Amino acid sequence: MTHNNSTTRLDETAAHGTCQSLQSANHLASRIKRRWQEAGQADVAALLANHPGLERYRSVVLDLALEEYRQRAQAGEEISSEEFAQRFPHIQRSLLMLIEVDKLLGSNSRWTSLLEETDWPQAGDVFLGFHLMAELGRGTFGRVFLASETALGGRSVAVKLAPYGGQEAEILGRLRHPNIVSVYSVQEDSDTGLTAVCMPYLGRTTLADVLDRACQNRSQPTSCRFVADLLREQSEDKAEFEVSSVDRILLRGTYVEGVVHFAAQLAEALAYAHGQGVCHRDLKPSNVLISLEGRPLLLDFNLSSHEQVDLRKVGGTIPYMAPEQLRALLSTEEREGSADPRSDVFSLGVILFELLTGSLPFGPLPTERPLEKVAGHLLSQQECGPNPIRERNRCVDPQLAKWIERCLAFNPHQRPQSAGELAAGLRRQLATGRRVKRWASAHRLWVAAAGCLLTVLLIGVGMFVALQDPYSVRQYKYGRLLAAQGQLASAIRYFNQALQADPQYAEAILARGHAHQKQGNFHLAFEDFQILSRMAPTTESAICKGYCLAKLGHHREAIAELETLVGKSKSPVLLNNIGYSYLQLGKLDDARQHLERALGANDQLAAAHHNLLIVLLTSASGGQPFGNRALYHARRAVELGPPSAELYLNVAAAFALASETTSSLVPSALDYLTLAVEHGLDPHSALTDPRFFSIRDQQAFLKLMVFTGSTKIPTRANRLVDPLAGR
Repeated sequence: MTHNNSTTRLDETAAHGTCQSLQSANHLASRIKRRWQEAGQADVAALLANHPGLERYRSVVLDLALEEYRQRAQAGEEISSEEFAQRFPHIQRSLLMLIEVDKLLGSNSRWTSLLEETDWPQAGDVFLGFHLMAELGRGTFGRVFLASETALGGRSVAVKLAPYGGQEAEILGRLRHPNIVSVYSVQEDSDTGLTAVCMPYLGRTTLADVLDRACQNRSQPTSCRFVADLLREQSEDKAEFEVSSVDRILLRGTYVEGVVHFAAQLAEALAYAHGQGVCHRDLKPSNVLISLEGRPLLLDFNLSSHEQVDLRKVGGTIPYMAPEQLRALLSTEEREGSADPRSDVFSLGVILFELLTGSLPFGPLPTERPLEKVAGHLLSQQECGPNPIRERNRCVDPQLAKWIERCLAFNPHQRPQSAGELAAGLRRQLATGRRVKRWASAHRLWVAAAGCLLTVLLIGVGMFVALQDPYSVRQYKYGRLLAAQGQLASAIRYFNQALQADPQYAEAILARGHAHQKQGNFHLAFEDFQILSRMAPTTESAICKGYCLAKLGHHREAIAELETLVGKSKSPVLLNNIGYSYLQLGKLDDARQHLERALGANDQLAAAHHNLLIVLLTSASGGQPFGNRALYHARRAVELGPPSAELYLNVAAAFALASETTSSLVPSALDYLTLAVEHGLDPHSALTDPRFFSIRDQQAFLKLMVFTGSTKIPTRANRLVDPLAGR
C-alpha cells in the first residue's frame, strides 16, 4: 500500500530504543499475514512454536489469531469460537470477545459502515510527522500505534488514528485528570480523512491483560502481586522497570483490594468527566490502560457524548452496555440521550464483576446470532438481575457485593446516582476495618487456629479473674466459657450451680435458656424465658419466648406473643419470625407484610429472603403472577446462605417457574436443583413437584433422576432466626 505526500516508508532498521522488539513483532506479523492471505493456511500455534517470544505481544497475537479464525470460517469450516479461543489461554477471554464482536458487526447491515476499508498507514510508515513504529492495538473506530515524534527529538508517543476523529480529540482536550490519558496534539490528514490524536506513551498493558492473566486458572487469584509482574513482563525496558515505583496496594494487597483500588480510581475519573458534561459510553477492560506505576487510565472516548458536541453514535461493546444503551441500539428510530452518567456506572459494574469472578454478570452471550438477537437476549437477562457475585467469589464480602449489584441494576434510578457516589463507596471498602475483615475471610484456617489459642488463653484468664468473684458469678462465668466452646451440657450444670446459689440471677437464667435452645430443648428454654418474664418483663425475653413457641410449632401462640412487641421494637429478627409463623399458618398476605418490613430494616437477613421467596412460590401455585422480584429474593437467599437442600430446592423451583416465560433461565433452575440433590435431596421428589413440570423433558433433569443420590440427610434451612445468635 502507498500513501500520498503525508506518508513515506521507513526502513525496518530505523526502529531503535524501547520499541525494537515490539516493532520486530509487528513486522513479523505483517509478513506472516500477507503469506497466510496468499496461501490461505493460517496457523498461529505453529507460528508461536517457532517464535516463542512473540507470545508476549498480546495485540499482535490477537490480530493473528483473529486472522486465522476468519480464514477458517471463510473456508467453510464449522469452528466454535469458544473452542478456538481455548487454544490461547493467555488471551482466551479477549480473543473470544474480539471474535464475537467481529462476527456481530460483520453480520448486520446497520453496522457495515463501520467496517468500510480505510487507507490505513502501516507500522514503518511516516504519517503526519510521526514515525509509526508498531501497532499497539485496534478497534472498530481506530488503530493505535507506538510512534516517534521527529519534531520533538524522537520522543515515544502513542498515536491514535481514526476517521474524522476530531470530535474525540475535542472531548479529550477538555479533560485533565490523573486517570484519563491526556492529549498532546491533534492533526487531520485531508487525503485519507484520518485524524491523528497524539498522546503520551505509558506502556501497553490494559485491564484486558489483567483479566486474561487473572482468569488463566479456574480459581481467582488471592494476591494482586501478579499485576506488577505483568507490568514488568510487558515493559519494553525491563532493566529500567522499578517494582518499587508500582502502587503499594498492587504489591501487598489482596486481589479483591487491587480490583477495588482500580475501580475507585476509574469511578473518580468518570465523576470528573461527567462533571465536564462528558459520558464515556464504551467502558470495557481494553479501554483502561495500566501505567507502569499501576495507575488505571481511561482510553478511547470515540463513542463519548458531550453536551456541547454533536455526537449521535449509538454504540458500545455489547456485554458492557447498559439496558438503556441496548434499547437505543434495538430501536429503529434515532435515539438521543439513551445514555447518561449512570450508564457508565453500569459498565464499570460489569467490569468489576468480571474481574472478580472471571465471568460476565448476566451469563455468556449466545453465538452465531444476529446483533439484534444478541442485544435482545442480553436485555432480557439484565432485567432478571445479575448472577450472585458471592456464589462465584466468596472473598467478595456482602458490602462490596451490594455496591456492585447496585451498579448492575436494570433501572438506572436504583444504581448509584453518580460515579462520585460509587467512588466514595468503593474507597470505604478499602478502609482498614474492611480490609482486615476480608483478610480474615480469606484466611479462615489461620484465624480459626488463632481463635482456638485465644480461647484457651481466655479460659485461663477467665478462671483467674473468676476466683475473685462470688461463687454464683464464678459458676456463671465458667458456664459461659464452656457454652462458647459448644460444651452445652457442662455449661448448663454450671448455670444450675449459679442459680442454686442465687435463684434471682437473671443473666444465668438467660444463659441457661439459650443453652437449652441451642440443644434443641425448646420446652426447657421456654420455661427459662418465662421465668425471666415474670421476674422483670423485657422485649428480649418475649422475643425468645416467641421463637421457642414457633420452634415447637405453636404458631398462633408465637404470633400472639410477638405481635405485641412490633410497636416497641423494629427488630428484623422479630419481623421475620412473625412472618414465618404466618407463612406456616397459610396467611400469605400477613407473612409478606412482615417479611418485607424485615428486609426493609435489614436486607442482609437470609432467612427473610428465603421466607419471602416461599410466600411468592406459594402465591404462584394459587395463580398469582410470578415476577422478577422472586428471582431477586432467590439469589439473595443463596448469596447470604448458608447452603441447604431446602434452600436450593426452592430457588430451583423459582427459576423453573420463571423459565416458563424466559427460557434462558432453564440452566439456572437445573443447576440449583443439582445443588439440592448434592445436599441430600431425593431427586425423584422433583418428578411429582408441579413446579418442575416445565423442565421435566430437559436432558439434565432426566440425568438427575438416575442420580444415586447423596448419603447426606437433606439439610434444612434456618428460616427462623435465633434472637440470641452471636451472644
